[in-house]
Amino acid sequence: MRWTAVVPLKQTDAVKSRLGGVLPVGARTDLVESMVRHVLGVLRSVPQVGRIVLLTTYRPPWWDGDWADDGEASLNDALATWRASHGKGAIVVVHGDLPYVSNLDVQALLDAATQAGAAMATDTHGTGTNALAIADERPFTFQFGPGSRKAHAAAGQLICLDRPGLARDIDTPGDLAALIEAEVYSM
Repeated sequence: MRWTAVVPLKQTDAVKSRLGGVLPVGARTDLVESMVRHVLGVLRSVPQVGRIVLLTTYRPPWWDGDWADDGEASLNDALATWRASHGKGAIVVVHGDLPYVSNLDVQALLDAATQAGAAMATDTHGTGTNALAIADERPFTFQFGPGSRKAHAAAGQLICLDRPGLARDIDTPGDLAALIEAEVYSM
C-alpha cells in the first residue's frame, strides 16, 4: 500500500504563539521550519510513503515537493477539502512540530492503520492527536484541536498509538526547554 502523507503548516506570525514569552516571532518561525523539515525528511525515508504534500498557504522556498494551498482555512477544514479533492486513498496526516519523530514511529502508525483501517498517535498529555492514518476509503471527519483524541476515537474503529516520537510535540516553553536540553534544537 502506498500512502500519501499530508503535513499541515501554519504560516502566520501567530505560529507557536504559546512560545511568545520565550521566543520572538522570527525565532518561532525558524523553529517551526526546522521541525517541519525534520518531519518531511523522516517521511521521505519511509518506504510506504509514496507522496508527501505540504498543506499550507504558500509554498515555502525551501520545499521542492508537492504542495497544496490550504486556503487559510482551519486545519480540519483544509484537510477535509484536500481529501475530498484528491480521492480517498491511504492518507497519513503528520503534524510538523514533532522533532523527535522517526521513520520507525511513522511505520508503526502505518502498520496499525493497515491492520485496523485507521490509527492515530496521541500527544504526551493523551488528549490530542499528533498524527492520524486512514488506510481505507472510509468517510472521516477530522477533529484536530483540544480533545481530539477522544473525538477521533469516537469516529469508529481506530487504533491509538502512544509512541514518544509521535507524542512529543513542541507547544510550551517547557517543551522547548526539553528540546534544547536534548540537543535536538539550538537557538
